Amino acid sequence: MASTLKIDYIDLKIDTDRMTHGKEVAARIRGEQQGGIPWMVILDGKGKKLITGDGPEGNIGCPVSTGERAHFIEMLQKTRNLLDESQMAIITAQLQLFADKIAASRKR
Repeated sequence: MASTLKIDYIDLKIDTDRMTHGKEVAARIRGEQQGGIPWMVILDGKGKKLITGDGPEGNIGCPVSTGERAHFIEMLQKTRNLLDESQMAIITAQLQLFADKIAASRKR
């Protein structure tokens, strides 16, 4: 999925505990909102917040549930530039496979 996402997105991780000024950067982007880790945001090239991982049921974190996956796909649909429908279908299918794998591991 990462190779497909990099068509439109740059993945940047901020470790609020280990990175110098990580907490300050996260606070600037997230504000006062709380809701768990991981949390994601899609910014434009100037740093403007376009959409966050805060879905209808709260932070989607690592999107595994149906609602979390739906919000993640919505995030991409609303912000994509170069990703086409076939690539979006690949991402959606890969998310489903990941969710199925997680669900299977929880049943053990």
